[in-house]
Amino acid sequence: MIIVVCVAAVSALSLAIALWARHRRSQRLQSASLYVEALKELIKGREESAFRYLRRVVAEDTNNVDAYMKLGDIFRRRGEPAKALKIHRQLSVRADLSATDRLELLKSLAQDYMESGKGDKAISTLEELISQNRKDIWAYQQLLRQYENRGDWARALSIQETVFKINGQKDNALLALYETQIGHQWVAKKEYHKARQKYKDALRRDRACVPAYLGLGDAYRQENRLSDAIECWKDLLTNVPEKASLAFGRLEKALYEKGHFSEVVGLYRDLLERDPKNLRALLALAVIYEKKGDIDEAIRACESALQVEPTSAAARQFLVKFHQLKGDQEKAMENLEMLSSLAEPTRHTFVCQNCRYESSEPLWHCPQCGRWRTFNL
Repeated sequence: MIIVVCVAAVSALSLAIALWARHRRSQRLQSASLYVEALKELIKGREESAFRYLRRVVAEDTNNVDAYMKLGDIFRRRGEPAKALKIHRQLSVRADLSATDRLELLKSLAQDYMESGKGDKAISTLEELISQNRKDIWAYQQLLRQYENRGDWARALSIQETVFKINGQKDNALLALYETQIGHQWVAKKEYHKARQKYKDALRRDRACVPAYLGLGDAYRQENRLSDAIECWKDLLTNVPEKASLAFGRLEKALYEKGHFSEVVGLYRDLLERDPKNLRALLALAVIYEKKGDIDEAIRACESALQVEPTSAAARQFLVKFHQLKGDQEKAMENLEMLSSLAEPTRHTFVCQNCRYESSEPLWHCPQCGRWRTFNL
Protein backbone atom coordinates (compact mmCIF):
# COMPACT_ATOMS: atom_id res chain seq x y z
CA MET A 1 0.00 0.00 0.00
CA ILE A 2 2.85 2.37 0.94
CA ILE A 3 4.53 1.65 -2.38
CA VAL A 4 1.33 2.51 -4.24
CA VAL A 5 1.04 5.81 -2.36
CA CYS A 6 4.66 6.68 -3.08
CA VAL A 7 4.27 5.88 -6.77
CA ALA A 8 1.15 8.02 -6.91
CA ALA A 9 2.92 10.89 -5.17
CA VAL A 10 5.90 10.69 -7.51
CA SER A 11 3.57 10.58 -10.51
CA ALA A 12 1.64 13.60 -9.24
CA LEU A 13 4.88 15.50 -8.62
CA SER A 14 6.19 14.61 -12.07
CA LEU A 15 2.93 15.73 -13.61
CA ALA A 16 3.07 19.01 -11.65
CA ILE A 17 6.64 19.63 -12.75
CA ALA A 18 5.74 18.86 -16.35
CA LEU A 19 2.73 21.17 -16.21
CA TRP A 20 4.82 23.92 -14.57
CA ALA A 21 7.55 23.54 -17.18
CA ARG A 22 4.93 23.66 -19.97
CA HIS A 23 3.44 26.79 -18.36
CA ARG A 24 6.87 28.42 -18.13
CA ARG A 25 7.61 27.59 -21.76
CA SER A 26 4.26 29.05 -22.69
CA GLN A 27 5.01 32.18 -20.65
CA ARG A 28 8.42 32.57 -22.25
CA LEU A 29 6.94 32.15 -25.71
CA GLN A 30 4.23 34.68 -24.94
CA SER A 31 6.79 37.07 -23.41
CA ALA A 32 9.05 36.71 -26.45
CA SER A 33 6.11 37.41 -28.73
CA LEU A 34 5.19 40.52 -26.73
CA TYR A 35 8.81 41.68 -26.81
CA VAL A 36 8.91 41.34 -30.60
CA GLU A 37 5.72 43.40 -30.83
CA ALA A 38 7.23 46.04 -28.57
CA LEU A 39 10.29 46.27 -30.81
CA LYS A 40 8.08 46.64 -33.88
CA GLU A 41 6.18 49.48 -32.23
CA LEU A 42 9.43 51.22 -31.30
CA ILE A 43 10.67 50.95 -34.88
CA LYS A 44 7.41 52.53 -36.05
CA GLY A 45 7.81 55.33 -33.53
CA ARG A 46 4.77 54.31 -31.52
CA GLU A 47 6.26 54.59 -28.04
CA GLU A 48 3.03 54.47 -26.05
CA SER A 49 2.05 51.17 -27.62
CA ALA A 50 5.60 49.82 -27.15
CA PHE A 51 5.47 50.96 -23.51
CA ARG A 52 2.37 48.85 -22.85
CA TYR A 53 3.93 45.77 -24.43
CA LEU A 54 7.16 46.23 -22.45
CA ARG A 55 5.33 46.45 -19.15
CA ARG A 56 3.67 43.13 -19.89
CA VAL A 57 7.02 41.64 -20.92
CA VAL A 58 8.80 42.50 -17.66
CA ALA A 59 5.80 41.32 -15.65
CA GLU A 60 6.07 37.87 -17.27
CA ASP A 61 9.84 37.60 -17.76
CA THR A 62 12.08 39.27 -15.18
CA ASN A 63 15.14 38.04 -17.05
CA ASN A 64 14.53 40.23 -20.09
CA VAL A 65 17.12 42.90 -19.28
CA ASP A 66 16.73 44.72 -22.57
CA ALA A 67 13.00 45.15 -22.00
CA TYR A 68 13.70 46.74 -18.62
CA MET A 69 16.25 49.11 -20.15
CA LYS A 70 13.93 50.15 -22.96
CA LEU A 71 11.11 50.67 -20.48
CA GLY A 72 13.32 52.97 -18.42
CA ASP A 73 14.42 54.85 -21.54
CA ILE A 74 10.80 55.51 -22.46
CA PHE A 75 10.11 56.86 -18.96
CA ARG A 76 13.01 59.28 -19.42
CA ARG A 77 11.83 60.43 -22.86
CA ARG A 78 8.37 60.96 -21.35
CA GLY A 79 9.88 63.42 -18.90
CA GLU A 80 9.97 61.04 -15.94
CA PRO A 81 13.72 60.61 -15.32
CA ALA A 82 13.19 59.59 -11.67
CA LYS A 83 11.26 56.49 -12.77
CA ALA A 84 13.87 55.77 -15.41
CA LEU A 85 16.61 56.00 -12.78
CA LYS A 86 14.77 53.65 -10.45
CA ILE A 87 14.52 50.96 -13.14
CA HIS A 88 18.09 51.38 -14.38
CA ARG A 89 19.58 51.45 -10.87
CA GLN A 90 17.78 48.23 -10.01
CA LEU A 91 19.27 46.65 -13.12
CA SER A 92 22.78 47.84 -12.21
CA VAL A 93 22.98 45.54 -9.16
CA ARG A 94 22.18 42.41 -11.14
CA ALA A 95 25.07 40.00 -11.41
CA ASP A 96 23.82 38.31 -14.58
CA LEU A 97 24.34 41.27 -16.93
CA SER A 98 26.49 40.61 -19.96
CA ALA A 99 29.33 43.04 -20.77
CA THR A 100 27.29 44.48 -23.65
CA ASP A 101 24.21 44.95 -21.46
CA ARG A 102 26.27 46.67 -18.79
CA LEU A 103 27.63 49.17 -21.31
CA GLU A 104 24.12 49.91 -22.58
CA LEU A 105 22.92 50.29 -19.00
CA LEU A 106 25.68 52.78 -18.22
CA LYS A 107 24.64 54.78 -21.27
CA SER A 108 21.02 54.83 -20.10
CA LEU A 109 22.04 55.79 -16.57
CA ALA A 110 24.18 58.65 -17.87
CA GLN A 111 21.21 60.00 -19.83
CA ASP A 112 18.96 59.64 -16.77
CA TYR A 113 21.39 61.62 -14.64
CA MET A 114 21.78 64.32 -17.29
CA GLU A 115 18.02 64.63 -17.68
CA SER A 116 17.66 64.82 -13.88
CA GLY A 117 20.27 67.55 -13.59
CA LYS A 118 22.63 65.32 -11.62
CA GLY A 119 25.83 66.52 -13.30
CA ASP A 120 28.32 64.87 -10.93
CA LYS A 121 26.64 61.48 -11.32
CA ALA A 122 26.43 61.92 -15.10
CA ILE A 123 30.14 62.71 -15.32
CA SER A 124 31.22 59.75 -13.16
CA THR A 125 28.98 57.40 -15.18
CA LEU A 126 30.32 58.71 -18.49
CA GLU A 127 33.89 58.33 -17.23
CA GLU A 128 33.14 54.72 -16.25
CA LEU A 129 31.71 54.14 -19.72
CA ILE A 130 34.84 55.57 -21.32
CA SER A 131 37.09 53.47 -19.05
CA GLN A 132 35.47 50.39 -20.56
CA ASN A 133 35.53 51.67 -24.13
CA ARG A 134 38.20 54.26 -24.91
CA LYS A 135 36.71 54.98 -28.34
CA ASP A 136 33.11 55.61 -27.30
CA ILE A 137 32.51 58.86 -29.18
CA TRP A 138 29.01 59.26 -27.77
CA ALA A 139 30.31 59.16 -24.19
CA TYR A 140 33.08 61.66 -24.97
CA GLN A 141 30.62 64.05 -26.62
CA GLN A 142 28.25 63.90 -23.66
CA LEU A 143 31.13 64.40 -21.23
CA LEU A 144 32.29 67.35 -23.32
CA ARG A 145 28.86 68.97 -23.05
CA GLN A 146 28.83 68.43 -19.28
CA TYR A 147 32.17 70.18 -18.88
CA GLU A 148 31.07 73.00 -21.17
CA ASN A 149 27.88 73.49 -19.16
CA ARG A 150 30.00 73.77 -16.02
CA GLY A 151 32.43 76.18 -17.61
CA ASP A 152 35.28 73.71 -17.10
CA TRP A 153 36.95 74.77 -20.32
CA ALA A 154 40.33 73.15 -19.63
CA ARG A 155 38.77 69.68 -19.34
CA ALA A 156 36.46 70.44 -22.26
CA LEU A 157 39.47 71.33 -24.41
CA SER A 158 41.17 68.05 -23.50
CA ILE A 159 38.05 66.02 -24.34
CA GLN A 160 37.55 67.84 -27.65
CA GLU A 161 41.14 67.09 -28.64
CA THR A 162 40.54 63.40 -27.84
CA VAL A 163 37.37 63.35 -29.95
CA PHE A 164 39.24 64.86 -32.91
CA LYS A 165 42.02 62.31 -32.49
CA ILE A 166 39.59 59.37 -32.48
CA ASN A 167 37.69 60.74 -35.50
CA GLY A 168 40.83 61.70 -37.39
CA GLN A 169 39.62 65.31 -37.52
CA LYS A 170 41.36 68.64 -37.02
CA ASP A 171 39.78 71.99 -36.20
CA ASN A 172 42.36 74.29 -34.69
CA ALA A 173 39.98 77.23 -34.97
CA LEU A 174 37.57 75.53 -32.57
CA LEU A 175 40.33 74.49 -30.17
CA ALA A 176 41.54 78.10 -30.15
CA LEU A 177 38.09 79.19 -28.99
CA TYR A 178 38.36 76.84 -26.01
CA GLU A 179 41.69 78.48 -25.17
CA THR A 180 40.03 81.92 -25.24
CA GLN A 181 37.32 80.72 -22.85
CA ILE A 182 40.04 79.71 -20.40
CA GLY A 183 41.62 83.12 -20.92
CA HIS A 184 38.31 84.83 -20.09
CA GLN A 185 38.18 82.88 -16.83
CA TRP A 186 41.63 84.13 -15.84
CA VAL A 187 40.52 87.68 -16.64
CA ALA A 188 37.51 87.23 -14.34
CA LYS A 189 39.99 86.30 -11.59
CA LYS A 190 42.14 89.36 -12.48
CA GLU A 191 45.01 87.05 -13.40
CA TYR A 192 45.85 89.05 -16.52
CA HIS A 193 49.25 87.52 -17.20
CA LYS A 194 47.79 84.00 -17.19
CA ALA A 195 44.93 85.22 -19.36
CA ARG A 196 47.35 86.60 -21.94
CA GLN A 197 49.19 83.29 -22.03
CA LYS A 198 45.95 81.52 -22.96
CA TYR A 199 45.04 84.11 -25.59
CA LYS A 200 48.50 83.66 -27.11
CA ASP A 201 48.00 79.87 -27.04
CA ALA A 202 44.77 80.44 -28.95
CA LEU A 203 46.56 82.53 -31.58
CA ARG A 204 49.25 79.87 -31.95
CA ARG A 205 46.46 77.45 -32.84
CA ASP A 206 44.62 79.90 -35.11
CA ARG A 207 45.98 83.24 -36.31
CA ALA A 208 42.43 84.25 -37.24
CA CYS A 209 41.01 83.79 -33.73
CA VAL A 210 39.16 87.10 -33.30
CA PRO A 211 38.24 86.80 -29.58
CA ALA A 212 41.88 86.05 -28.76
CA TYR A 213 42.99 89.39 -30.28
CA LEU A 214 40.20 91.21 -28.47
CA GLY A 215 40.86 89.46 -25.16
CA LEU A 216 44.63 89.89 -25.38
CA GLY A 217 44.21 93.62 -25.92
CA ASP A 218 41.68 93.85 -23.10
CA ALA A 219 44.05 92.06 -20.72
CA TYR A 220 46.85 94.51 -21.55
CA ARG A 221 44.47 97.42 -21.07
CA GLN A 222 43.48 96.14 -17.62
CA GLU A 223 47.11 96.66 -16.57
CA ASN A 224 47.26 100.09 -18.25
CA ARG A 225 49.49 98.81 -21.05
CA LEU A 226 47.54 100.80 -23.60
CA SER A 227 50.18 100.75 -26.35
CA ASP A 228 50.35 96.94 -26.21
CA ALA A 229 46.56 96.75 -26.31
CA ILE A 230 46.44 98.97 -29.39
CA GLU A 231 48.99 96.78 -31.16
CA CYS A 232 46.88 93.67 -30.48
CA TRP A 233 43.78 95.28 -31.95
CA LYS A 234 45.77 96.56 -34.94
CA ASP A 235 46.92 92.98 -35.53
CA LEU A 236 43.25 92.00 -35.77
CA LEU A 237 42.71 94.61 -38.49
CA THR A 238 45.70 93.23 -40.39
CA ASN A 239 45.08 89.49 -39.98
CA VAL A 240 41.28 89.29 -39.99
CA PRO A 241 40.08 92.41 -41.83
CA GLU A 242 36.57 91.06 -42.40
CA LYS A 243 36.01 91.00 -38.62
CA ALA A 244 37.96 94.18 -37.90
CA SER A 245 34.87 96.16 -36.94
CA LEU A 246 34.71 94.25 -33.65
CA ALA A 247 37.81 96.17 -32.55
CA PHE A 248 36.82 99.60 -33.88
CA GLY A 249 35.32 100.87 -30.64
CA ARG A 250 38.28 99.68 -28.58
CA LEU A 251 40.81 101.24 -30.94
CA GLU A 252 39.05 104.59 -31.17
CA LYS A 253 38.75 104.90 -27.41
CA ALA A 254 42.35 103.84 -26.77
CA LEU A 255 43.79 106.16 -29.43
CA TYR A 256 41.73 109.02 -28.08
CA GLU A 257 43.08 108.37 -24.59
CA LYS A 258 46.62 108.29 -25.98
CA GLY A 259 46.03 111.57 -27.79
CA HIS A 260 46.44 109.85 -31.17
CA PHE A 261 42.85 109.89 -32.39
CA SER A 262 43.93 111.30 -35.75
CA GLU A 263 45.51 107.91 -36.50
CA VAL A 264 42.06 106.31 -36.74
CA VAL A 265 41.40 107.58 -40.26
CA GLY A 266 44.71 106.14 -41.46
CA LEU A 267 43.91 102.79 -39.88
CA TYR A 268 40.54 102.58 -41.60
CA ARG A 269 41.99 103.66 -44.95
CA ASP A 270 44.72 101.02 -44.68
CA LEU A 271 42.07 98.45 -43.85
CA LEU A 272 40.02 99.45 -46.88
CA GLU A 273 43.06 99.04 -49.12
CA ARG A 274 43.25 95.42 -48.02
CA ASP A 275 39.50 94.91 -47.91
CA PRO A 276 37.80 97.50 -50.19
CA LYS A 277 34.32 96.06 -49.60
CA ASN A 278 34.45 96.31 -45.82
CA LEU A 279 31.08 97.94 -45.21
CA ARG A 280 31.60 98.52 -41.51
CA ALA A 281 34.96 100.20 -42.08
CA LEU A 282 33.35 102.62 -44.55
CA LEU A 283 30.58 103.45 -42.10
CA ALA A 284 33.06 103.86 -39.24
CA LEU A 285 35.10 106.15 -41.44
CA ALA A 286 31.99 108.24 -42.15
CA VAL A 287 31.42 108.69 -38.40
CA ILE A 288 35.05 109.76 -37.89
CA TYR A 289 34.78 112.32 -40.69
CA GLU A 290 31.62 113.69 -39.11
CA LYS A 291 33.44 114.08 -35.78
CA LYS A 292 36.22 115.92 -37.60
CA GLY A 293 33.62 118.20 -39.19
CA ASP A 294 34.36 116.97 -42.73
CA ILE A 295 30.78 116.26 -43.84
CA ASP A 296 31.65 115.99 -47.53
CA GLU A 297 34.10 113.16 -46.84
CA ALA A 298 31.51 111.54 -44.56
CA ILE A 299 28.99 111.62 -47.40
CA ARG A 300 31.51 110.12 -49.82
CA ALA A 301 32.24 107.29 -47.38
CA CYS A 302 28.50 106.53 -47.15
CA GLU A 303 28.14 106.58 -50.93
CA SER A 304 31.03 104.11 -51.17
CA ALA A 305 29.26 101.98 -48.58
CA LEU A 306 26.12 101.93 -50.74
CA GLN A 307 28.20 100.75 -53.70
CA VAL A 308 29.23 97.79 -51.54
CA GLU A 309 25.75 97.22 -50.07
CA PRO A 310 22.94 99.13 -51.85
CA THR A 311 20.39 98.11 -49.19
CA SER A 312 22.43 99.35 -46.21
CA ALA A 313 19.95 101.07 -43.90
CA ALA A 314 22.80 102.46 -41.78
CA ALA A 315 24.37 104.22 -44.76
CA ARG A 316 21.00 105.77 -45.70
CA GLN A 317 20.42 106.90 -42.12
CA PHE A 318 23.79 108.61 -42.07
CA LEU A 319 23.14 110.28 -45.42
CA VAL A 320 19.85 111.71 -44.16
CA LYS A 321 21.70 113.15 -41.17
CA PHE A 322 24.69 114.45 -43.14
CA HIS A 323 22.61 116.16 -45.82
CA GLN A 324 20.53 117.80 -43.10
CA LEU A 325 23.75 119.07 -41.52
CA LYS A 326 24.68 120.59 -44.87
CA GLY A 327 21.20 122.10 -45.20
CA ASP A 328 20.41 120.06 -48.30
CA GLN A 329 16.82 119.10 -47.44
CA GLU A 330 16.10 117.76 -50.92
CA LYS A 331 18.80 115.11 -50.72
CA ALA A 332 17.95 114.41 -47.10
CA MET A 333 14.33 113.69 -48.08
CA GLU A 334 15.46 111.63 -51.07
CA ASN A 335 17.54 109.36 -48.81
CA LEU A 336 14.77 109.27 -46.22
CA GLU A 337 12.34 107.94 -48.83
CA MET A 338 14.85 105.31 -49.89
CA LEU A 339 15.40 104.40 -46.24
CA SER A 340 11.68 103.87 -45.66
CA SER A 341 11.56 101.33 -48.48
CA LEU A 342 14.31 99.18 -47.00
CA ALA A 343 13.27 96.04 -45.10
CA GLU A 344 16.67 95.57 -43.51
CA PRO A 345 16.61 96.45 -39.80
CA THR A 346 19.54 98.16 -38.15
CA ARG A 347 20.85 95.50 -35.78
CA HIS A 348 22.38 96.42 -32.47
CA THR A 349 22.59 92.85 -31.15
CA PHE A 350 24.34 89.62 -32.04
CA VAL A 351 21.97 86.72 -32.65
CA CYS A 352 22.63 82.97 -32.44
CA GLN A 353 21.48 81.50 -35.73
CA ASN A 354 20.63 78.21 -34.02
CA CYS A 355 18.42 79.23 -31.08
CA ARG A 356 17.97 83.01 -31.64
CA TYR A 357 19.65 83.93 -28.35
CA GLU A 358 20.54 87.63 -28.43
CA SER A 359 23.61 89.29 -26.96
CA SER A 360 24.80 92.88 -26.88
CA GLU A 361 28.38 91.59 -27.07
CA PRO A 362 29.92 89.37 -29.77
CA LEU A 363 29.97 85.70 -28.73
CA TRP A 364 31.51 82.59 -30.22
CA HIS A 365 29.81 80.10 -27.88
CA CYS A 366 26.09 80.33 -27.27
CA PRO A 367 25.25 80.19 -23.53
CA GLN A 368 21.72 79.04 -24.34
CA CYS A 369 22.09 76.19 -26.84
CA GLY A 370 25.81 75.47 -26.35
CA ARG A 371 26.65 75.69 -30.05
CA TRP A 372 29.87 77.22 -31.35
CA ARG A 373 30.30 79.86 -34.06
CA THR A 374 26.58 80.47 -34.63
CA PHE A 375 26.40 84.24 -34.11
CA ASN A 376 25.95 86.80 -36.87
CA LEU A 377 29.33 88.45 -36.33
